[in-house]
Order: sequence, then C-alpha cells, then structure tokens
Amino acid sequence: MLSAGPKYQQALAHIGAARYDEAIAILQSLQKIDPRDATIASALGKCFAETGRNDLALYSVERCLQLNPADRVAAINLLQLLVICGKKKEAAERGRKLMERFGRDPQVVYSYASALVAALRYDEAERLIVEFQTRVGPSPALLSYLGAILLNLGRAPEAEKVLRETLRLMPGEPTTTGLLASTLNYLDGADRRECFEWHRAFGRAVEQGRPLVDPLSFPATPDPERVVRVGLVSPDFREHPVARFVEAILRHHDPARVHLTCFFNFPTDDEVTDELRQLADGWVALRNSRPDELARAVREAGIDVLIELCGLTANSPLFAMAPRLAPVQVSAIGYPHTTGMSVVDYRIVDARTDPEPEADAFATERLLRLDPCFLCYTPRHTRLPSPPPHESSGVVTFGSFNKITKYSDRALALWARVVDRVPGSRLIVKTAALEGESARRHVASRLTAAGLAPDRFELVGLQNKASDHLAMYDRVDVALDTFPYHGTTTTCEALSMGVPVIVLEGDAHASRVGVSLLHAVGVPEFLARSEQEYLEKAIALASDRARLSELRATLRGRLLASALCDGKAYAERFERAIRLMWRSWCERRHART
Repeated sequence: MLSAGPKYQQALAHIGAARYDEAIAILQSLQKIDPRDATIASALGKCFAETGRNDLALYSVERCLQLNPADRVAAINLLQLLVICGKKKEAAERGRKLMERFGRDPQVVYSYASALVAALRYDEAERLIVEFQTRVGPSPALLSYLGAILLNLGRAPEAEKVLRETLRLMPGEPTTTGLLASTLNYLDGADRRECFEWHRAFGRAVEQGRPLVDPLSFPATPDPERVVRVGLVSPDFREHPVARFVEAILRHHDPARVHLTCFFNFPTDDEVTDELRQLADGWVALRNSRPDELARAVREAGIDVLIELCGLTANSPLFAMAPRLAPVQVSAIGYPHTTGMSVVDYRIVDARTDPEPEADAFATERLLRLDPCFLCYTPRHTRLPSPPPHESSGVVTFGSFNKITKYSDRALALWARVVDRVPGSRLIVKTAALEGESARRHVASRLTAAGLAPDRFELVGLQNKASDHLAMYDRVDVALDTFPYHGTTTTCEALSMGVPVIVLEGDAHASRVGVSLLHAVGVPEFLARSEQEYLEKAIALASDRARLSELRATLRGRLLASALCDGKAYAERFERAIRLMWRSWCERRHART
C-alpha cells in the first residue's frame, strides 16, 4: 500500500506543519495510483476539512468508509462533517446506523450525540448517553457532555449534579471544570464566591503544567503611540449575537490608531461573516478550534493586544491563550464572568455590570470599565414595530424569547404570578430548545406547578428565519427578562421592536447586564430591585394601555439614538481602552530596560 511508503510520510510531514495544499498534491497523486487505499482517502479528508473545503472532505471520508467500514476515526469525522455541511438530519440518521458497528465506542457515541444536538434532538441525545452509561459503563467524556445537554434543556440543577460527578471521576479536567463554572451562572441561589472559585479552578486547569510566558518578553516595539495591532478572536463572526456587538468596533475603528485582525475559529461562515470580513483590516479563517493553529496565526500576525470574545463558551480560544500569545490579553463582550486565568490581563465591563470595588474581588483580571456601557448594539434588521397586540386582541401578552438555559424556576414562577395578576393576559415563551418534546414538557410542568393554567401560556420552538423570529415580537406587549442570568440580545431586540422589558437587578455581572442596557437606552424605569417590584412594574405596564401604545411608537427611536447604539462613540471608547492597556505595557517594558 502506498500509504506505507515515503511519499505518504512526506504528506504527513506537510500536514504536521499545516502545509495542507502541499499534502493534498502528494495525496492526490498517490490516490490516482492506488484509489483503493483507505488511509490516503482519510488523510485527504483531513486536509480538505482543515482548509474549509468541506464538501471534498465529506466525499473523501465517505470514500474511506466505503473502503474500510471498520475505520472508527472516519466514522467520527463523517458525522462531524455532515453537521458542518448543514446536513444535520442526515448526520443523525447516519449516526444511528454507525451505532450498529461502533455502539460500544464512547467517541462514536459522542459524535452521534453531537449530531443529534445539532439537529435539536436533545431528548434523543440524552437517552443515548444514559443508555450507553447503563449498557457499557461510565464514560467521563460522555457524562460531561450529558451535563451540557441538560443545561441546554434548561435543567441547570441536574447539569450541575452530573458535572460534579464527572469531576469526581476525573478531577481538574479543564473542559468539564469550565462547563461547571459556566453552569453556576444560571443557577438560582448559586454562591457568588463558589462560582468565582470554580472559574479560578478552570484557569488553573488550563494553565497547569505550562510554563507561562512573561508578557514583557515579546519583541513588540514599546512605542505607546504607534498603531496597535489588535487581534479579535471568536467563533461567532457569523449569524450570532456576538456579531451584533462587535460590528461597531470594526465599522468605526480608526486604522491610523489600531489595526484590527479577526481570527475566526469556526468551520463555516455566512453572509454576516462576509460583512464583518469587509470591515476588518485583516482576517484569518481558522476552520477548527485547535490551540496550536490559533497560536501560530496570532504569532505570525504580530498581535500586540489579543481580545477574546467568548470566555468559557463553546470553541473558546482560552485554551490557546495559555501560556500566552500576545503582550496584552483581554476578555470582552461574550461572557459574563472572569476567565479565571492569570494570563488574561484585562476584562472589559462597565460600572453598572461590575460596580467598584466589590466586583473586583471576583475577577482574576483587571476590570476596565467602559462607561456608560460595555456593549454597543448594531441592529441587523430594519423591521418596524407593529401596533401593540393589545389594541386588536383586547388583552395584554407577556413574552420571553431567551435561551432555555436562562429559564430558572424562580423566573418562571414569577412570570406565572404576573400573568395571574393581569386578567385575561397570556404568556408566550419562545426558544429553539422547545422543538424537543422533553423541553416542552419540562417548561410546561414548571409553569403549571407555579399555578399558571395551560391555556394561559404558549410554547414556541425554533424560528428558522430571522424575519419570523422578529415577527414574534408583534404578538408581545411586555417582555419579561430572565434571572439570575439576564438576556442581552433579546433585550436589545425587544426594545428595537417597541417592546418594554422588565428586568430584575442582581449582584453579579450576569444579573446586571440588563441594568446596564436599560440605563444606556435611558429607560431605567423598567428596572426592578426585588421580585415584588418586578411584579408591580409588569402589572403597572400591562394596566396602562396608553403607555404601552406610546412605548410601541417611540422605544425603537430612543434605542437607536442612545449610547447603546452609538457605534462611533463606542469605538472611540474601545480604542482609548486599548491605548491605555498598550501604554501600560510599554511603560512596564521601558521600566525593565
């Protein structure tokens, strides 16, 4: 077989050095000689996947499995590629068939479960993992993924238990540690100090055993007034909430002051990606989340200030940022808590999300407050608000379109009380996870347990088109925010559609984002400081039909004219923050010499 020869070894060397085009040329020449060598087909699949040629990658992996049906790695890659190529239903079906051959392999089960999740079939993914644990035995990786699935079904307390059990089996595992830390953000009554300590544990786990790089050891020219080379790294430069909050930085930055390079670590892009790419000074597409690939790209770009935008969420670049990739490293926008990492120097917040001095005690980074708001929202739609639905229906409709992960028992119970106190009113709960039967049952049972009759609420699942999602606001008079984890994009969207949002203030960043947003828009009257005040404000709004109609007509204009949507001013503040961080590094560098 040619895969045993020197040419194939040369191709492997190219792959190891990320010279994929050179590897492809060699492998294709070998494949012409021996088209039945499954190993060559597998290697080609990897190269095509790494370079974003997903259809060719899929073809090669399919070919590999035809030639060698026992290749478990190819089976795993097949399911992953089908999802990447948008063939989620096919991935789920192929996964079911692959289980007949590989049903005792936890990695294949993991990939099949991931395919089911991608197809929003959370129920089946949960059953698959539970059955595997019963039939084959405990798999810590699968148990950890089960925790993630339970969280995405809105069952945070169950997720917490599963994740703690996983960490009992493999103490200090970084991914699971980070997932538990993140899960605590969603839990009612979670201890703020414990949440912080778990984030610190994540940071230690990522940095453990890695000699940390001295930030002053980088060869960057320590000129405090030169153009600063800034890297923005995220898997969310696409149709994703983060894109709506990063666009202002890219659109309004001053290239004479900062040079912005986006590092996009996600396998596929879309129209939003194309728009953002046009606004950036540099663009690096990384088709995977491998730390070594990101590290190589950041170093080659000579980045001075590296800003990650997703924290402990999926495809996080934090694993690459230890030992250190740039003189200054920052966390911003996409995550509501500390990274817990010593190599992340700053986190961008504001005085309302993280008031001084108490918030500083819950961060391993230096908190840099970007007042009046740490965010800038760029609406990606021109849809205008409709007349308020109460004018035609005669009754008030409340709504929440947040992710199901944020639906705490306490929030659902309070919403039930609100609806109960407003005669004839109804509640619409919309979130993608409600496509699944178990999620619908779970949310419905929690609402009915809180005393809300089934005919007083409606559960709505996935809206495939953005226009359909926005049209749902036409049916809502008053939005009810989640707690203890506030909405962000949903709050901005509601206000843009003329829908007021009642927000309950908490003590941590996740429960204070809404505080910042409402103040930035100039509508702090929607903010409540207790559950009783939340209840009273929601009832008062519902009772004042003239006020609801006036807000419907004016809120969008107030939002667009506010600090929250002033992209130019925000970009200037953001650049000043970058300049402050860079000057500090330069001063320390000069002091050393």
